[in-house]
Amino acid sequence: MTITELETSLSKMQTFLETPAGLEPQELIDRIEYLNILVAKSGQILARAKYIQDDIINTGLIEAMEQELDKKLSPSLVNKFVGSGAKNINYLVNWADRINAAATHQLDGIRTIISYKKAELNL
Repeated sequence: MTITELETSLSKMQTFLETPAGLEPQELIDRIEYLNILVAKSGQILARAKYIQDDIINTGLIEAMEQELDKKLSPSLVNKFVGSGAKNINYLVNWADRINAAATHQLDGIRTIISYKKAELNL
């Protein structure tokens, strides 16, 4: 998956998560099923984004060593310099992580709604 494909997938997931859930039982069941898939896919995207992130940072460190920045700058400055080169993928890593968490929270919320409706029916 390329960075553009990751962005596109995350954008679609974000749009879905921002769409309110219906209150009908079948709508809730359908949403639970999709959220389960979304959790799995966002986890895969997160892993891929972290892989790309590691590759970018590794390349940046090699370039910094070739330029002998480690002799000119402190280690923390070299790390900041290299990390700044990965800012776009860092954003995607954070976004994928938040989407994964949001989907999990929505699943919990829907379970609560279902439990409440179930209790209402028993009254």
